[in-house]
Amino acid sequence: MMEIRWNIYLASAKTRKGKAMARKKEKPVYDNIVFIVEGDADELIMRKLIDYYRQHGWQSTQSIDYYNVHGFPTEKKIKQKLTGIQQTKSDKEIKFSTVCCEFDTDVLTVNRQFEEPDWEEIEREIKGRFPVEHFCLVKAKSSIEDWMLDDTDGLLKALNLPLNTKVSGSTGQEKVAYLFRKKNIKYDRTKGRENIEKYINALDIEKIFNSREKELSSLENALGFNRIPKQE
Repeated sequence: MMEIRWNIYLASAKTRKGKAMARKKEKPVYDNIVFIVEGDADELIMRKLIDYYRQHGWQSTQSIDYYNVHGFPTEKKIKQKLTGIQQTKSDKEIKFSTVCCEFDTDVLTVNRQFEEPDWEEIEREIKGRFPVEHFCLVKAKSSIEDWMLDDTDGLLKALNLPLNTKVSGSTGQEKVAYLFRKKNIKYDRTKGRENIEKYINALDIEKIFNSREKELSSLENALGFNRIPKQE
């Protein structure tokens, strides 16, 4: 009888030891939302939108990482960025709840610098290679500067320009660059954060939110953010 009890004790101790070792080997989970954006201006706008969502009912506590790829987020750039995250966080179990790519549509329609990628195929490829739950796109029509001009008055005030200032230019980028030049400020949308941040932060993000509902729908669906229906 004593031998049976001893064997039971040994088996129980072995089980406890195995469970303790399993717990010890468990990696902390990296489960974040990742934004891959064209430039500094794009990142600043996306950050303001996320803050707006959180102030209006979006209750996610997930951390969000923003990566500026200084240009159009090609499939190669997306894969390189996600691979880099995996390599730098190899001590963690990697999960991407949402990967969102933001870009201006003018590079596809006006400047025609790129052919429209097969985003469905890219999504399948990304989800097959990386632990991504949601993949979405924010297509800024025609550019993120057009979004900024949704609050032209706010931009003029931030630049300390009269509200009746005539805005010259044929594109959103040209118009915004023109306004900055009037204050002798170089507008560099991709690598000029130190020159543009305070002016973008002064914009009324609610005006952009209201004007860009269609363009933001894919992101909001991925995040689980529900807009309050507009009152008639």
